[in-house]
Amino acid sequence: MMKNVVKAVVAVVAVASLGTLAACKVSTMAQDPKQLKAHVDSKLRGIGATQEQRTQIGAITDRIIADCTEIHRNNKGLRQKFIGCLLLDAPNKEWLHQTVDKKTKELAGFAHRTVDGLIEVSGTLTPGQRAELKKQIESHSEK
Repeated sequence: MMKNVVKAVVAVVAVASLGTLAACKVSTMAQDPKQLKAHVDSKLRGIGATQEQRTQIGAITDRIIADCTEIHRNNKGLRQKFIGCLLLDAPNKEWLHQTVDKKTKELAGFAHRTVDGLIEVSGTLTPGQRAELKKQIESHSEK
């Protein structure tokens, strides 16, 4: 359950970060951060980003991936615990709700940190590069 939520968040982050990442498979991104980074770098080169911009955005991408990896690592086995609790004769309602609240806060924090990173990405790009990304996003969404 949590793995799917994290994958969904990663998908949203990827799409928002460079738009063109929508074509990437979520499972590929979650399983192969190097492939995601290469894809981001390729798109940056495609809009004429300088080496300095690509390096700065690469560091932001690394931070987001590391954050997502940490959340995934911290939630390993949670799905089984959650389902196990639900299937008890008397599920621990308090634990279930506390777990949902805790994970909601955790994912909201991740989403906010990611948005902050994406704001940094936007600030790293020139107005022309942002316009080109917008154009690519719009043309990709029409397909």
